[in-house]
Amino acid sequence: MELPAGVNRRYASIAIFVLAIVWIWVAFDRPYTFPTHIPWNIYSNAPQSDRATDIFDYPPLHAPSIKKLCAETQWNTSVVFTCQEPTGTFAEVRTSLLGCVRLAMAAGGSLVVPRIVVRDDHGGILAGNTTDLAYMFDREHFVTSMGLSCPQMRIYKTGFGIEDGENANEPVTLQPEAIIKTVEVGDRFAGDWRAAFYKWLSQQGLERKGPTIVRLGDSYLKYPTATDGEAFQQHFGKILKARTDARRFATMVLQNLAEMYHEPLNLKDLMLQNVLLGVYLSTEIKLDILSEEDRQNANYEAQSKLYLGHAMRKNISLIYVASAHGSEISRFILDANADEIDATSKVDLLKGK
Repeated sequence: MELPAGVNRRYASIAIFVLAIVWIWVAFDRPYTFPTHIPWNIYSNAPQSDRATDIFDYPPLHAPSIKKLCAETQWNTSVVFTCQEPTGTFAEVRTSLLGCVRLAMAAGGSLVVPRIVVRDDHGGILAGNTTDLAYMFDREHFVTSMGLSCPQMRIYKTGFGIEDGENANEPVTLQPEAIIKTVEVGDRFAGDWRAAFYKWLSQQGLERKGPTIVRLGDSYLKYPTATDGEAFQQHFGKILKARTDARRFATMVLQNLAEMYHEPLNLKDLMLQNVLLGVYLSTEIKLDILSEEDRQNANYEAQSKLYLGHAMRKNISLIYVASAHGSEISRFILDANADEIDATSKVDLLKGK
């Protein structure tokens, strides 16, 4: 056989030999499972189906209500806010970050993309270390959403990128509720906080003409979201989107749940009413660290009674339960079954690899 010009006969023979071996292997051994350590083959053994992989994905936020507020805000690029790195559960971290971003918007300042603290349950090796926002959330979604919904607000991906940062004043720390009380506020809270902030800033005796970096202290559940109006409330939280792998696990949980319990879950319409109740048992063993008003609902008995009572009033027959304390999950499932309510958890719905 005559080969094209430039093709080495030795290499062509080796290629033909390898292809022949592969053909014989496939023809006689019929290998339906291929080694997953081969880079191009890491997904070959995955189930092939038309099941959705991420029903919780959504595009970057472009909210007219937020855009209107930002257009009406007077902006000051010489003030740059950073958020104290929050720690805790997903909900606690999310709420804390949203509060920080909202206060920075109210003051009309710039913002450094927040960082967060690694959870403490990693064997103590990473406990207390700060890490990128992507540890819990889709970082690019946050940056893009802020650019679309609040283009006037300058977002720095890191503190090193702050404009004229070499001439910045020494960072100052502010606990937001220290300058204005968030109790019994009206719908002008954002404006009142802005006025109080600049009054406080003028008293700091800053010497340089460069940017002022303000580190906002963690203020979990302190910002009165009701003062921003319904349209703003409905959309603002969408600037933070859970990271991709977490969303895919959540999708898998719902799909497996629907198949296991034959529930009519239309995963393209997540606004179904009274089909499924999600329960998180946020109990506390050391009650003495809580305020008096929180202690009465911090135990399993109080929380399980409230959740099961709600399920029965709404005629919900299926509950997904999670807890920081694994023993409470099985206990809750037994209590739910006693009330003729099915309950399940990730232990039942996520199996294998």
